[in-house]
This record gives sequence, structure tokens and C-alpha cells, in this order.
Amino acid sequence: MSLEDISLEQRDELALLAKQLAENPATRTDFLRMTKKVKPDLPIPELEMKDYTEQKMSVMENRLMASENKLREKEAREELDRRRQSLIRKGLARDDSDVEQIEKIMLEKNISNHETAAEYFDWMKQAAEPTPSGYNPSAISKFDLSKYWKNPQMGARDEAAQALKDIRNVGRKAIGI
Repeated sequence: MSLEDISLEQRDELALLAKQLAENPATRTDFLRMTKKVKPDLPIPELEMKDYTEQKMSVMENRLMASENKLREKEAREELDRRRQSLIRKGLARDDSDVEQIEKIMLEKNISNHETAAEYFDWMKQAAEPTPSGYNPSAISKFDLSKYWKNPQMGARDEAAQALKDIRNVGRKAIGI
């Protein structure tokens, strides 16, 4: 399209519109970018400077974020090492192999606290006390069997008389003690 085919009034309106778009802060950047698309060889220092600054700021922001991530990772590792050493220092773990087993339990049982997992690990290591089997000599040792060996009937009568006496004296002394 050529400007020769339009009237002077239309040309003035187009020039006024272009001027308004170029001077308005809300549309200036877009107007300059569209101009650069139509005429790529046209130098627009304002736009080039803005693009260059944004590019450099983006690079610096990425570097800063990477540095912060490394710092957070380092702090997390130090905290983990501190917790591990705390387990050994408090006696909840003997050495690093115990710490590894404790952390394995943490993952398996979904335990988030090292000390709780160490207590659970210690509990798991403890052997259960065996239940007594059959013969319990301590129950028989309470009775004096010598009187039964001499005269079983008299021994039984004496034992029954003592039990009856204990029952009558409940308020004074508990039975069997």
C-alpha cells in the first residue's frame, strides 16, 4: 500500500495515530517491536538496550537461583550429618552402620524423626524374654513338704487349719503373704 493513494486527511490521521502509539507509555514498547518486525534493519537503541538489560538480568537471576539451591542443598546435608552424629553422640546408634539401618527403617516405616527411628531400631533389636516352660520350682518352695512326708493326713489338716485361720483374719493380714 502506498501513501500516494490516500488523501492528505487520512495521512494526517495515520501520522497522529502513530504519534499517539509511540508516545503512550502503555503502547510504546509494542509499537517499537512492531516497527522492528516491519523494518528489521532499523536501529532502535531504546528497544535494543531494554532487551540487552533483560537478557543480562535473566542470566544473573538464573545464576543467583542456582547458587541459592546449592546453598540450601549444602545446609540440608550439614543438617543430616548433624542429626546422624547426634544419634551416635547420644548413644542411640553405635556407628555409621547403625545409622544406615536406622535411616532404612525411617524410609520403610515412614518415620521422619531420627531419634524416634533409633528408638524403634533399638526396640527391634531387643530379644523377647522366653516364657517359662512347665516346671516352676519357686511355687513349690513356698510350702514345707517335710510334714507331708512324715504324716500326709496330719500335714493336710495343719495346712487346712492355717488356711481357715487366714480367712478369719482377713482384715489383719492378706492371705498367702
